[in-house]
Amino acid sequence: MRTSALIPGPRAFAALAGLGLLVSIALSLAIRTGSGGASVGFLFVCTIAAVPPPDFPGVLTTFAFEPIPVFILLTVGAGYLLVFRTVRTGPQRRLASTGRQISFLTGLVLVLLTVFGPLAAYSSTFLTAHMIQHFVLITIAPPLLLSGAPLTLLLVAAGRDRRDRWLYPVLHARWFHGFTNPLVGLVLFAVIPLGWYTTPAFEQSLSNAWVHYLGYGLFLFAGIHYWWPVVGGNPSRWNLSHPIRLLYLFSLVPIHAFLGTLFYEPSQVIYEDLQALPRYWGPSPLLDQQIAGAMMFIVGEMLGLIATLAAAARWASADERQGKRIDASLARKRAAKAANLPMEPRQD
Repeated sequence: MRTSALIPGPRAFAALAGLGLLVSIALSLAIRTGSGGASVGFLFVCTIAAVPPPDFPGVLTTFAFEPIPVFILLTVGAGYLLVFRTVRTGPQRRLASTGRQISFLTGLVLVLLTVFGPLAAYSSTFLTAHMIQHFVLITIAPPLLLSGAPLTLLLVAAGRDRRDRWLYPVLHARWFHGFTNPLVGLVLFAVIPLGWYTTPAFEQSLSNAWVHYLGYGLFLFAGIHYWWPVVGGNPSRWNLSHPIRLLYLFSLVPIHAFLGTLFYEPSQVIYEDLQALPRYWGPSPLLDQQIAGAMMFIVGEMLGLIATLAAAARWASADERQGKRIDASLARKRAAKAANLPMEPRQD
């Protein structure tokens, strides 16, 4: 049975979503009135506030869990499958390819594992764990989600009347065109992480679960905005030329380099709250900070260069295809001209 076949119709989906929200709120309240964690088989599932001090191998089997954010992500996934099924059974079924579905669901699973797995549990203890989350949420998961073409599928599934009444007025609005400008995405990609790490926001997230998950949402939002004009497959007014796309992607390199030096170069721990947390395993707070800085620099540079090289390869491939089209057009013109030439008289 296909996964999309399990998704209900729009009305049933809305009803189930409302019920799921109520259940997630009740679970959230129940968890906070209890101990905040419980063993489920070999796993220890807990809230961010109830994560035990890290030891090995407990760091691999401790999962942070918050019912409301989990509900939101699962609802997004179910909504995508509902839209996908609608398009797949319609006249434009070619748009709902299996590859697009796999790409979107892979990106969503990555987000779920990143913000609710062991990384999430100890991102308030180890800066290195937080940096891994940073890369997944802002650099790795967004291209996968966008490759699923969610907006394109939504436009098709909505039908003409709803497109004209609800979606097109937003997509064609001047404010929307301005906000989706790639320069805005580039600024968000740089400013949101910088603001998160250089203001009290990060230290607030260590003790406040809502600020913690707000940070996840901001990182994911910045990543989707940045990658939107690059990945393609979704409607956008801003189609970058190949040279501009190269510069746009290469900007990943200096952004990550600056953030890397921010953590690697200091000779003392930047965040005192991290230093005060108990840890029975893992690197010291200063070494952890330096590892995080090196990771930001090295992995960030690597991802930026890979993206730039991929864009250069696409540019070369596009030029090659254009050259072949021009050669074919010239060959057709020469053939037509030769066919129209008068035949020379025969010499007896």
